[in-house]
Amino acid sequence: MLAVLGLCLPFFLLIGLGHAVGRRSAWAPQALPGLNSVVMLFTLPALLLLMGRDWARQGFEGAALLPVYALASMGVVASAWALAGRAGLAPRPRGLAALIAAFPNTGFMGLPLIAGLLGPSAAAPVGATIVFDLVLTTTVCLVLGGGTPVQGLRLAARNPLPWSVLAGMVWGLSGWGLPAPIERSLALLAQATTPLALMCLGLALALQAPAPRSPLAGQLTAVKLVLHPLLAWLGGQWALAQGWMSAQAAAVLVLACALPSAANVALLAQRLDADDPAVSRTILGSTALAVLTLPLLAWALGVRL
Repeated sequence: MLAVLGLCLPFFLLIGLGHAVGRRSAWAPQALPGLNSVVMLFTLPALLLLMGRDWARQGFEGAALLPVYALASMGVVASAWALAGRAGLAPRPRGLAALIAAFPNTGFMGLPLIAGLLGPSAAAPVGATIVFDLVLTTTVCLVLGGGTPVQGLRLAARNPLPWSVLAGMVWGLSGWGLPAPIERSLALLAQATTPLALMCLGLALALQAPAPRSPLAGQLTAVKLVLHPLLAWLGGQWALAQGWMSAQAAAVLVLACALPSAANVALLAQRLDADDPAVSRTILGSTALAVLTLPLLAWALGVRL
């Protein structure tokens, strides 16, 4: 348990460092957009490109993870949609409440953390879940909120992350190589993702305007950190029994679903004029609680370092 906690803690310390900088530094509001752009347009796409390549070269090991992940995520969307309806939210913020409960912070936190716990081979299937959430989970929640499938797909098409995974898969299947200096440059960009992304997450949390307390946020946080990994664990155990999934893929599945809510959903809610206190409160609460829940869950899954 202490070894797992020791591996997880540096990730949260970097988030805490970013949060402290955001609270105390006058330049933080001006710095965050540029830092986010570096992560979203350069370092994270480079990481996903290499992961997509490696996944294709490994023969898409763990591909059965995606159908189980889809079922768990849609179960969470349905539960959060019902809770938001009981809270009296209008359709658009209700759809964003469902999205905040189902969309994990995979890009900024999950990729480096899960790869650190389970090894580099775990990273590529986690990257595939990013594509699923950006394309399908987001589209479903926007449609529930009164949008159109075209709107959701347009958002996904403008995001470089799914294209990076797909380009990496094409690269891996083609068997092509790149000149060594270019491949090393991609590797250097990918290695910069973890510290930059985690500090950006801390900065974003610190710079969020204080939101009123929301009982719904506590319910959505419980759905994200308890129901989502529970559904993933049940589906993973069934897939394991059928011989469709390895034990490592099942652990990847549960840990991906146990991640806190993605901070970029708050930006989407603001863009769509569907911001609700429950969204920002759920991001903050789930991220704070994940300091305890993720190491405990990894230990319960029998992660060996």
